[in-house]
Amino acid sequence: MSRRIVWSTYESSDTEKKVDGYFDRVLKYIPADVIGLWLTGSGLIQGQTDPGSRVGLLWLLFVSGLVLSFFWTRKQTVEPGRAIAWQQIFLSCGAFVVWVFAIGGPFAELSFYKPLYGSLLLLVYTTAIPLLPPPASQ
Repeated sequence: MSRRIVWSTYESSDTEKKVDGYFDRVLKYIPADVIGLWLTGSGLIQGQTDPGSRVGLLWLLFVSGLVLSFFWTRKQTVEPGRAIAWQQIFLSCGAFVVWVFAIGGPFAELSFYKPLYGSLLLLVYTTAIPLLPPPASQ
């Protein structure tokens, strides 16, 4: 199954695909597999006793997850003869950042961080991104 968002009936007319509704777009924008990787890796890192190496490892895992989110979403949205789904790729990367921020991760070490900010950002971002109009190239 492709993770690429289907925006119009024209795109879906030649196959059994249907136009993606709001909740389908929510699911396709959130890189759940990379967030799962983050949760597993950060759980392992949190078990470390040295706080200095723990923060550095969390930042390394975060950057790795962001890069992986970019390439993994790009790979899963490629369809022959179609433009690259840049909007979906970048919004999925943004979703990864927002999820990690909401969970805390390395951001929890920053002086301005409050869990409430992450939770509110997650609510707004996750609710708003499926409402964005389709890209012009679709």
